[in-house]
Amino acid sequence: MLQSFWRPADSADLFQFSVSSSKFNHEQIIAMVAKSGVMLLGHDLSTVLQCEKKGLKYYDFNSNYSKPPEQIVADHGANFIRLRLWVNPPAGFSDLSSVFEMAKRAKKANLNILLCLHLSDYWADPGKQYTPAVWADQDFDTLRKTVADYVASTVGALQSQGTPPSMVAVGNEISNGMLWPTGSLSYTSQFTALLKSGLAAVDNDIATMVHINNGQDEGLVTWFMDLMVADDVSFDFLGLSFYPGDGALLSDLETSLAKAASRYNKPMIIAEVADYWIPAPNNPGTQESSLDALLQVVTALPRGLGAGVCYWESAWRSPAEAYPGEGNSYWTRALWNDLGNPLPALRCFEHYSQARVASAELTMQPDHGPSELEPTIAQAQSTGAQLSNETKDL
Repeated sequence: MLQSFWRPADSADLFQFSVSSSKFNHEQIIAMVAKSGVMLLGHDLSTVLQCEKKGLKYYDFNSNYSKPPEQIVADHGANFIRLRLWVNPPAGFSDLSSVFEMAKRAKKANLNILLCLHLSDYWADPGKQYTPAVWADQDFDTLRKTVADYVASTVGALQSQGTPPSMVAVGNEISNGMLWPTGSLSYTSQFTALLKSGLAAVDNDIATMVHINNGQDEGLVTWFMDLMVADDVSFDFLGLSFYPGDGALLSDLETSLAKAASRYNKPMIIAEVADYWIPAPNNPGTQESSLDALLQVVTALPRGLGAGVCYWESAWRSPAEAYPGEGNSYWTRALWNDLGNPLPALRCFEHYSQARVASAELTMQPDHGPSELEPTIAQAQSTGAQLSNETKDL
């Protein structure tokens, strides 16, 4: 499955090797990534359905016809999309039905799926890693089993509809632990045990990711990875967030990545990056330069360890919300402007992909709005509710 992440076709055997005690043989991953020379290039499109329900449309360069954003990013070098999943959020907001629908659309666009499991009902990041409400009273041993069962059932549901993920990230930006308080850093051994339980529940033919924030923080990355090594946490890719618009420096990221490459020999993906195209002095040109400079740094890592880059919430435009009542302060970092026209940074991946990923054939028609999606979403919500009820009974 993961072989389709890499283009051209002669690298299609990338993940066709026997499984060792790790999910995949580490040295073989490194060798094949380096041989293929093709990066994992992706876009987080987790809020697209909410945007479309608001009537927002997306256009390609030099086109007066709207297209689904996943089709557009596929035509400009992307080979995967990242989808966020919360455990029991308000209906339609990064729930299982939303992931079902976007997974079908990703398949139609010939894109792979990186599934990001927040293991929370809400945003999970270094400042908050709240245990889902239905799991909150569970003791450590019960919670560990619940995590494994949830990961397995979620991945299984996607497999059953014919849209299995190619990679699964267990947790989101987990440098401060996960599933608080049980998996907080006050209980480090419980944190890593919960993490290992989730990672082990991912099928052997699907790659795994562990994702932390502040990839530019050399000390943080080193501390975290030393913990992973000490507690024998096995996974395939290290995911790192990097937000230059929030003050992170590319020079610091370059230093951090170089040390991690030397010290751990682990393939790394910038799992989240976004930068401003507005307000001044930011502009579409500075956004493009920022992303291109990052791609240069990642591709310069030795032995193919700079495995990829994923732009965060490329299509999240105002007034759509990722969670009810929160508004949207990130539209100024999207890759489409407020009129739905693409920004130059959307083309950055083209230069780092050996072959364009051909999107599925799309019949071009005048704009009609998103209403045709609603029956499919309703069907997915029904399926998702069944899985949610199963999870609650664990």
